[in-house]
Amino acid sequence: MTESLILQYDPSRLDVHLIGGGSEALALAQRISGLMPVVTVHAVSLMPALASLCRAQEWAVRDDEPVVGAGQLWLVASGDGERDREVASVAVEAGVAVYAPAHPTLCSVRLPPRVTVNDTAQPASASADGHWQRGHVSLVGAGPGDPELLTLKALKRLQRADVVIHDRLVSQEILALANPAARRFYVGKARSRHSVPQEGINQALVDWARAGNQVVRLKGGDPFIFGRGGEELEALVAAGVDFDVVPGITAASGCAAYAGIPLTHRDHAQSVRFVTGHLKNGSCDLDWSALARGDQTLVFYMGLGALDLIRERLMAYGLDGATPLALIEQGTTANQRVHLGTLSRLPDSLAEHQPRPPTLIVVGSVVELASRLEWFQPTDSGSLGWVEGKHPTPLSQADSA
Repeated sequence: MTESLILQYDPSRLDVHLIGGGSEALALAQRISGLMPVVTVHAVSLMPALASLCRAQEWAVRDDEPVVGAGQLWLVASGDGERDREVASVAVEAGVAVYAPAHPTLCSVRLPPRVTVNDTAQPASASADGHWQRGHVSLVGAGPGDPELLTLKALKRLQRADVVIHDRLVSQEILALANPAARRFYVGKARSRHSVPQEGINQALVDWARAGNQVVRLKGGDPFIFGRGGEELEALVAAGVDFDVVPGITAASGCAAYAGIPLTHRDHAQSVRFVTGHLKNGSCDLDWSALARGDQTLVFYMGLGALDLIRERLMAYGLDGATPLALIEQGTTANQRVHLGTLSRLPDSLAEHQPRPPTLIVVGSVVELASRLEWFQPTDSGSLGWVEGKHPTPLSQADSA
């Protein structure tokens, strides 16, 4: 019932209150301009493009908070996540219809699709003749960490981006390659801690594209390998938003290569399996009997927290406890560490150094080659005395978990 509320009523009768004066509010303002003429914008100051749009649409502008009233719709987009939550919560408690893109669980309505805006408005993403430029989303893989592993197409997308929405594992060196004028939004996920729910990310992509922006959705590794890229594209398709996909080097191939571990080898493995080790609700609903077969390489993403369970299950289903195992911590970056052991015996280095995500788990006889084929020397000597090289600085540790 609430999802179609806006469509059930005559938009001209809605008393719309837009809270915010920055780019987030501008995106919503552009989306509703010409559809909802009775609009009051609440902000201490407005960015120039939003001020121009308000003048063109003859919208009222106030520097106070909206007062609850009948027949209202609150559009909450101040850019301050905590403030947006508080304002949206007030609306929900008062029974006022509310749409807050940053907090989808508090939204009681959905906005109708927006195709064009009034030609008299001159928002930031309008062309010289005043006509609307169609927005676009590029789903881009950033690779495993080393910025030099970024593809040329990914670099081009970053350099022309208006908005960059990035994950936790995208290095600062890669972000530095983006258009300096682009707005950047962090939506990273760590185990049991998501900065923005997936539904909020999906809606943000739709909203920024509908506002006429060139949006880059930047993900570590490859967006189609345990990256929820397919889910986000489904949301774009449903919303009628144009998009393209730029693949990236996935962590398995990038980190294994930097650790001197070929994922396939005629003498060791004729196939390789990519497996998510982030088991939902601690369950073990993987096909362990298939995973425990020989002559293959297993690569577990996001499996550090389930390492003991993975080892126990593989051995329980018949994989030899002497099978080599590698933990590749922060692969391809200056903080890379490779810990070598077996299924039955964890690497000795773990007694002194507990690895932190992102850590990839590789299981199979190909791991035996690591000691002979290693070539990468991280720049961060740390406590292990590695030689300084010419590779990029480490990934930020501030949001690792």
